[in-house]
Amino acid sequence: MAVIVTGASGFIGGAIARALAERGETVYALCRRDPELPGVNYQHWDITQPAPAPVQSLAAKATAVFHCAGIASISAADDDLYAVRVTGTRNVLDAFPKARIVHLSSTTVYSSTAPHSDLWEEAGPKDPQDFGDAYSRTHALAEQLVARIRPDAAILRPAAVYGPGETMLMPFLRDSAKRGVLRLPGGGRQKITLTHVDNVVRAALACLDVPSASGPFNIGDPTPYRLKDAVATHFARMGYEPVVIEGVAKDKALVSAKVGLKIRTFFKRGDMARLFLVEYLQHDRTYNLSRQQRVLGISTTQHLIPSRFQ
Repeated sequence: MAVIVTGASGFIGGAIARALAERGETVYALCRRDPELPGVNYQHWDITQPAPAPVQSLAAKATAVFHCAGIASISAADDDLYAVRVTGTRNVLDAFPKARIVHLSSTTVYSSTAPHSDLWEEAGPKDPQDFGDAYSRTHALAEQLVARIRPDAAILRPAAVYGPGETMLMPFLRDSAKRGVLRLPGGGRQKITLTHVDNVVRAALACLDVPSASGPFNIGDPTPYRLKDAVATHFARMGYEPVVIEGVAKDKALVSAKVGLKIRTFFKRGDMARLFLVEYLQHDRTYNLSRQQRVLGISTTQHLIPSRFQ
């Protein structure tokens, strides 16, 4: 029997495939390039296309599919995001109709404009048409697709994921620093749930051990952080250049990001990443994690210094 991991050449998919192999599972990585992971078999598949014969031949022995394939770039073209996340998800479900499905999603399926305070899973996904960016919209569309076709599937919604090999929030913040100064909306006082990649892996493996677990699960480090504290600690641990964190008014940061996007788009250099990040940091982003503990039976680890809220 075999376990399938799509997107195993990526940050989270690679971590899950590696952990499955280390615990003795027969693992097949289905992706466009060989992740070259010890103990992991590779089979080429561009999931925007129907499964080729070698992939179809795996269906009979696949006990579970961890669907982690995606596009990490917020600025990717809308059509590309849709092709990978929506069409690709449908192709994966069609190729493995009987296997256990564990679908990797994101807390971006919740409202992008309202504060998230200890948010439960029932708050999302929001109507895909309510999102202003294709990155969040396609996450929501993919979730709706999985819930409709495979209601028995487990859907993991990690908050911003960090750790060795990270590709999203922390690298964006690192690259936003200018001359050793990182200007954050509100001075980085936001309460935010973050998710170490090891905690995503722990939740994914639990979905194998608890096959009855279904529906969405918020996944995160157990205690929210104050953003500025988490950034300072993480940057030091990762060996990033140290930064001084300064504040910028939230409304000023948002207007600046929107104007910057329009100017850059006019010159065909539009980049949604900065606007997405500023919008994301306008509010607290914390999530209720009781379902990961109650249903999956896991306790996640606090990898950074916990905040002490005043």
